[in-house]
Amino acid sequence: MLETDILIKLAETACEAAISMGAEFADVGTSNGRSLSVELESSAIKSCDANLSGRISVRAIYRGGTGWSSTDKLNAESAAEAGRNAARLAKLAEPDPDFKSLPAPADHYPEVPGLCDPAVASMDVKQIIRFSLENIDSALAVAPGSVVSGGFSSHYSAQALVNSLGIRLADEDTIIGGHTMVVVRRGDDVGSFYDFDSARVLSDFAPEGLGAKAAEQALKFLGARKIETATMPIVLGPLTAWRTLRSVFSHADAEGVQRGRSYMIGKVDEKIASDLLTLTDDPLIPRGMASRAYDSEGVPSRPLTLVENGVLKTYLYSSYTAGKAGVAPTGHGTRGGGAAPSNTNPKPGNLMTAAEIIKNTENGLYINIGGIGPNPTTGDVSASVDFGFKIENGELAYPVASTLIGGRFLDMLSNIDAISSDYRSEPGMIMPTIRIRDVLVAGGK
Repeated sequence: MLETDILIKLAETACEAAISMGAEFADVGTSNGRSLSVELESSAIKSCDANLSGRISVRAIYRGGTGWSSTDKLNAESAAEAGRNAARLAKLAEPDPDFKSLPAPADHYPEVPGLCDPAVASMDVKQIIRFSLENIDSALAVAPGSVVSGGFSSHYSAQALVNSLGIRLADEDTIIGGHTMVVVRRGDDVGSFYDFDSARVLSDFAPEGLGAKAAEQALKFLGARKIETATMPIVLGPLTAWRTLRSVFSHADAEGVQRGRSYMIGKVDEKIASDLLTLTDDPLIPRGMASRAYDSEGVPSRPLTLVENGVLKTYLYSSYTAGKAGVAPTGHGTRGGGAAPSNTNPKPGNLMTAAEIIKNTENGLYINIGGIGPNPTTGDVSASVDFGFKIENGELAYPVASTLIGGRFLDMLSNIDAISSDYRSEPGMIMPTIRIRDVLVAGGK
């Protein structure tokens, strides 16, 4: 594996070559990594892979036009050639008067502990295989004859970022994770469920019983029934609620707003959700899955409140969209011009637990997995419910089949009337249960 100082030198070589070829600005990302993975299929190990990868990616800018070039050869000659190629392409690109500048170096970059664990970086594939086999065995112990698929993997990466204004940054990170899908068949009846676990450091990784938990839930989805079409409250379980609320961050990207293709246009400082909803993005959480000291362009990371008591406070800005809007970047930039959130979390409630929310729902729909994210341009929602339960008299009565939900996403956010005080947690993430009143639920014929 290459040391980070070598990756910085390669990035400097590529950046200098781009500027010498006439580019007005340039930035270069270099990376070198190792990954181990085991894929599961039909309750057996399908494949085991060990992969070493390296990359040099150059972005050159001339009169606002952008040229890209990359190579997987980590040597000085290839780096210089990639830099020259990017500059040549930038000169051929359409000029963009909205481009102002790449970011300059900051006076201070935060430190975020726990993003790289030597125990994960040095893992042996035998350990990944052991996690996988234990996952299969635990699922079959709960549901004999079920079909288990999924996989486990570990990743280590070192990377560097250099730009022509003086940014010189490097870091290392690790990720270990596993996911499983268990399918149970009883004649023509089928039940299935998905679950996962992931972490930055090995001590946070808890895959034991992952297959068993998925199998237990899969059994509960046997005997699904169709329901009548009606307007009713829906209760989003932790995984569904997190995925749904994360889409608010994705659609608050200033790029989509500036291009006129976002339902968030003109919504800053306006109320877009219930008073109960406060959403934050915190990239500085130690050991968080999406934690980072700086964004993909080298802007320092900082916590950000996106929605406060239902009011949209800002968009997410890259250096390009910030320059176009005349504001400061928020530390969410990608080198492609858009924005990417980090650890996105809602503020938990303080009145009811998840169990109490269900108990206080007389007639409704509980959705265990699956987001209800909208069309990013119109904000319209039309989503199938693949893992849902009908709520009757405050209890999960039976699984549902052939069910859809529809409406307008901002109406749904405004109709949130409960957020649980308890939640599922993953590194950097909290996932409470939420309830939304008056949602159209369409049953199958």
